[in-house]
Amino acid sequence: MTTTTDSAGAVGSSESVTEAATTGRLPQGVIPSHYDIEIAPDLKAATFTGRVVIDIDVDESVAAIVLNASELTISKAWLTYETAEVALEAELDDANERVSFVPVEGGLPAKAKLHIEFEGVLNDRLNGFYRSTYEDDDGQTQTLAVTQFEPTDARKAFPCWDEPEFKATFAVTLVVDDDLLAVSNCAEIAREPVEGSKVRVRFATSMKMSTYLVAFVVGKLEATEPVDVDGVPVRVIHRPGLGDQTAFALEVAAHGLRWLADYYDIAYPSDKVDLVAIPDFASGAMENLGCITFREVLLLVDPATASQSELQRIADVVNHELAHMWFGDLVTMAWWEGIWLNEAFATFMETSCSDAFRPDWNIWSTF
Repeated sequence: MTTTTDSAGAVGSSESVTEAATTGRLPQGVIPSHYDIEIAPDLKAATFTGRVVIDIDVDESVAAIVLNASELTISKAWLTYETAEVALEAELDDANERVSFVPVEGGLPAKAKLHIEFEGVLNDRLNGFYRSTYEDDDGQTQTLAVTQFEPTDARKAFPCWDEPEFKATFAVTLVVDDDLLAVSNCAEIAREPVEGSKVRVRFATSMKMSTYLVAFVVGKLEATEPVDVDGVPVRVIHRPGLGDQTAFALEVAAHGLRWLADYYDIAYPSDKVDLVAIPDFASGAMENLGCITFREVLLLVDPATASQSELQRIADVVNHELAHMWFGDLVTMAWWEGIWLNEAFATFMETSCSDAFRPDWNIWSTF
């Protein structure tokens, strides 16, 4: 994540429960490995419905499944394993932003799929799953649905183990109006019409990553033609009418991806990069894997009228977030006390990459 100065588990033994209560962290008795998420946002009503199926491994001592959920209504939950299905009772702990699931009968299997159906609200607080607005050329207000999950707001969009240590793979599906653009962390792999002039858009499964890096954006937006960077398509997503301000960010990103892959000696760890310009965004930018979100002024620019400092700021922010694709996303701190290193190293890498991009800027003199 980039900030700017001008911007605004499981319940097992009593011992593990006590330890979790002391640290404020989820206990380790249940471990997620994969999430299959489907979200259907209603931009006019500012609400969404969803369901998630989570592959879990369960320690034999566990009596209940505890994970994070906040500002969600749980309508149904159950487990499936082998040929069996087990109903679950849900108990919300709003104060600690958790939900507990207890089997109606019997115990918990060692491996299972946890199914949860839920509803939520698109808030106006610029975190979790929220709404952002802009005014189009006809003077009409258009609404976007946007995510900002770092540090602990994925739980406002879907029930999850919302701690960086609990890495898993994610397959996202979005059900949206057919005239809206929908993007997520990975490339779109399928779409099918559904009732009511809607379309179900399915995205490829992500690498193993933390919940705070999951992202989805829905709205009346446009995408540039992709730029191929050694097999990785790179686009800028923006409000209609701003396409002429995308070329510089695409140039920076193409250079940055190549330079960083060479520096790390590791190929880019996902299948595409979308740089998404958001009208209402609290931070400078956010390193969601493959779906990097930015405040508009830190991504879109006309180089013919911009100053060097404006161009340098955009280059630095783009390179900072791209650096995180490896250091932060691929390799991640176990807990938030490591955020200083995550951000400090990305800042070092942004400067190194921007200096390679424009040596004549003499960037190190202002580091």
